[in-house]
Amino acid sequence: MRRIGDRARTLRRSEGGWTLIEMLVAATIGMVVLGGAVTIFMGAVKSEPRTNAKVSAIQEGRAALERITREIRQGAEAESASPSELVLITYVKQTPCGGAASDTAIPCEVTYSCGAGACTRTVAAPDGSSTGPATVVVRDLVDTDVFGWSNAEPDRVDVQLAFEKSQATGPTVLADGATLRSGEPS
Repeated sequence: MRRIGDRARTLRRSEGGWTLIEMLVAATIGMVVLGGAVTIFMGAVKSEPRTNAKVSAIQEGRAALERITREIRQGAEAESASPSELVLITYVKQTPCGGAASDTAIPCEVTYSCGAGACTRTVAAPDGSSTGPATVVVRDLVDTDVFGWSNAEPDRVDVQLAFEKSQATGPTVLADGATLRSGEPS
C-alpha cells in the first residue's frame, strides 16, 4: 500500500502545466501585442486614400512636367513669360494648330497658364489666331509660380510644380528645365 501512495505522490509532482497566474500574464501580453498590431493596421488603412491621392498628383505632375519641357526644347522662341504663364512657338503634332492630332509636327503658339491650383494648355496658330480649347494639364498645385528664367541662360526655362502642402514636410516639388531651340522637332 505504501508503494501505491508513493507512486501517486510521484505522479502528482511530475504533472506539468501552467498555473492560472502564468496563463493570465500570457493572455495580457498577447492582447497588448494584438492591440498594437490592430492600431498600426487601422492607421495604415485610414492614410491610404491620402497616399493614393498624393501619388496620383505626382504621376500627373511628372507627365505634365515632361510634356512642358519637351515643348520648350522644341520651341523656337518664348513670346512672353511670367511666373504663372508661358507663351512659346513650338512644334505640335496637330493639323491645324489647335485641331485634330496628326503624325507631322507644325509650328504653333502654345500657352501654359497656371492659376487657381491648375495649369492649362492652349494651342493656337503662330500669329495667335485660331485658338483651340484650353485643356487642364495638371491639378492640385499649391503654387502658381511655375516658370522661371536665368539671366545667365536667357533661353532656358525652368519649370517647378508644387503639390499638396503638408505642415510637417511642406509641398512635394517636381522641377526640371529646358533650353529653347529653333529648328525642326525631335
